[in-house]
Amino acid sequence: MKKALSVLLALTLALGMTACKSKEKETYYEVNSEGDIVDSELLEKVEQESTPLNTKVGDYNYHSGNNLIITPYNATVDGKFMYVYSYMGDQGYVKIDLQSGEVIPLCDVAGCTHDYDQFPDCINNREFSWITAVGDELWYSNNNKLFAIKDGKEEVIYENNYCTQLEEDTLKESPDQKYTIYYPIVDDNYVYIFGMSYVLQLDRSTKEVLKTIDLPTEAALRTPFVYKGSIYFCNDMQEAFRTDIESGETIKLGDHVNCVYVKNDTIYYTDWNDGAVTLYKADLDLQNSEKLIDDCYMDFVIKENKIFYSSNSDEKIMCYDLDTGESKTVYDGFDFSGSIITADYIDRVFFIGEAPNPNDETSPYDVIASVRTDGSDLWVKQFEGDRYSN
Repeated sequence: MKKALSVLLALTLALGMTACKSKEKETYYEVNSEGDIVDSELLEKVEQESTPLNTKVGDYNYHSGNNLIITPYNATVDGKFMYVYSYMGDQGYVKIDLQSGEVIPLCDVAGCTHDYDQFPDCINNREFSWITAVGDELWYSNNNKLFAIKDGKEEVIYENNYCTQLEEDTLKESPDQKYTIYYPIVDDNYVYIFGMSYVLQLDRSTKEVLKTIDLPTEAALRTPFVYKGSIYFCNDMQEAFRTDIESGETIKLGDHVNCVYVKNDTIYYTDWNDGAVTLYKADLDLQNSEKLIDDCYMDFVIKENKIFYSSNSDEKIMCYDLDTGESKTVYDGFDFSGSIITADYIDRVFFIGEAPNPNDETSPYDVIASVRTDGSDLWVKQFEGDRYSN
């Protein structure tokens, strides 16, 4: 069974800056507004043989959190890089050039072994939540604050001080967490801040709160999705809801739903039933359901009328064609497939997971694989070394 369900509650992580700071010397590296390292010596050190990705990039503006379902790997894509703020072997956190395929560690100390206690500011010793590329910034949440990183500098752009009775009741033993930001979602004009049972709509430019909507759910929400003036979400009781942003009215759509994804006036949702996961599609009222895939885990994305998903039984990465109803395997090298990452403005889909290590079954290799939207041009990067070497 997948590990991602246990990750669902790990929502109060904090992101660090894009480099390390040693106690012996300053090791922050200089980057420009494009995210390029400008230190020529460091560039030489981190360059490595790369297989080109040659990603086609369209009109990049932001990377919506709607493209991330339930993911144990924290990653996002902007117009130049894919950022992975999870351990990739002994390289730690990395970014990958979308054209050259070059992998650049975010700590500038090669083979970083910074001890957690001695070097708490090292990027590889910090955890974080909901990385989202927005313009030339990276946004993330840490407890009740929304941060932005630009040119290596970090600032708070919103601090939440709102909660509902559900947070008050659920977090009696941890009252400092009742204002935690659980999911931030960004679109062209707004930022949506989700708690357990509410959503705040912020103006994207000013961060001013425009609307506060309490959601009548008896359990913590999950996988919120913003679509055409409505918020679709489910909760830990596997109930599905739709909230009208203008009126604030919420209606229950159905039961046995543990993940929602909305595209082209259609809801795609999974039903977790005693370990068996089935993917369905339905209209926006969750009526007229049609079963699509019997063995689809909750990580999936839809691009150009194709569903890229992880098989729940054997960890294969599959592509289901909505026009023909046919499925094909696009990558079968994982023994644990953890995340599927993409964005509307790129022609690639990325998959992050683990592959067997023939020399040590207790220390699997971290792997990032990618294909184009049509399932072609497979690209694979395997990361060797101990991810916990520090």
